[in-house]
Amino acid sequence: MYTFEFRTGRVSIDHAKCDGCTSFACVKACSLYGSGILAMEKGTPVLAIPAEDAKRRCTECLACEMSCHLHGQDAITISLPIAGLDEYRRTVHVHSA
Repeated sequence: MYTFEFRTGRVSIDHAKCDGCTSFACVKACSLYGSGILAMEKGTPVLAIPAEDAKRRCTECLACEMSCHLHGQDAITISLPIAGLDEYRRTVHVHSA
């Protein structure tokens, strides 16, 4: 699993799922809608910049994940942790029961 962090979350790319992809949808979407931080290397998407720079340069547009899901191999997952969400869900669930 190839991962990198950005300001508020993490991108995970399952390179095993990228095998055979010919659309390169994630890299295209990043160049069109994001800041062009992804590049293809040996048939798989990787950062074209140092990981530390991704935290600053990623625009958090989510285009890589959506394009990979719709036009690629569904290999990208973006995690956006929200502080306090689990506690809120437990509280709402308890009060609504």
